[in-house]
Amino acid sequence: MKHSILLFIVFLILTSCSTSSIEQEGFSEQDIASIKDFFKTHDEFVLSADWSSQALQYTEDAIRFPPGGDPVEGRKNIEEGFGVIDRYTNFKADLFEIDGQGDLAYVMAKFSAKFILVGSPDEYDMSGISMAILKRDVNDKWHLHRVIWN
Repeated sequence: MKHSILLFIVFLILTSCSTSSIEQEGFSEQDIASIKDFFKTHDEFVLSADWSSQALQYTEDAIRFPPGGDPVEGRKNIEEGFGVIDRYTNFKADLFEIDGQGDLAYVMAKFSAKFILVGSPDEYDMSGISMAILKRDVNDKWHLHRVIWN
């Protein structure tokens, strides 16, 4: 009986100390680098007002949560929403936290932007913190899945 209890205790200790390979490995430097590259391209699309290319960076079922507004659901609606912006005169995002597991990642960024709306001569300023959840597709490419900012 003592032998069985001792084996059971050893089993519990060993199983509680082991974790899956995903948990042990975490996010690789390559994952982080590919996400940084993704956002570099994102910023280029923003500054060039390439809304169709920017929209393709979103999943089909993506949702954006603008401050004080209703959620914008789906890639098509997200692209239409970009259309109210004539151009950005400045856009900068400093990524300060990137982490994830498997095919999901989250990114926190501090951003500042200046933009002009379609039909308006005025330039608007916006700055704040954003959080994005990204999904990796079967081709190992990242896409924005959920985005919220203040």
